[in-house]
Amino acid sequence: MTKRIEIKPATAADQAALAEIYLVDRQQDFPWVTDPQLQDFNEDSRGEFVLVAWIDGQRAGFCSLYRLANFIHLLFVAPDFRHLKVGERLLTEMRQYATEPLTLKCVMANENALRFYAQVGFRIVKADADALPPNYTLRDTHTEQYVALVDVMANERKLN
Repeated sequence: MTKRIEIKPATAADQAALAEIYLVDRQQDFPWVTDPQLQDFNEDSRGEFVLVAWIDGQRAGFCSLYRLANFIHLLFVAPDFRHLKVGERLLTEMRQYATEPLTLKCVMANENALRFYAQVGFRIVKADADALPPNYTLRDTHTEQYVALVDVMANERKLN
């Protein structure tokens, strides 16, 4: 049976649970992050728009967007909710808030994340092997899902 995923903008009441997801994921899957702390979420998402995925009354994951650059800064799914399309649903919803295709950075060593992003339409547009840690910049190719872009293209067709 497919779980129903509900996506909502984050509120102050979500902060502690999202910080816990962020901490646990980084402790388990990000060996390049030294000494992750619970307060990192608040610092790392400050000023960003955050969406929360809910399944069965539990916070299953979140995605943060730095709106000025249409940049996905954080996308994390709690371990118990992986492989339920939570990340895909968060990205699909986040596209509705962007004014151009989303970009993000992914550590080169994070092969699971790179496979996921390729499956949901992101392509590598830049490699930075000199960064610490080395990373790729990825850009979304699913422009048909962007409300703002679809509206602009429709208006351009009307003018031509």
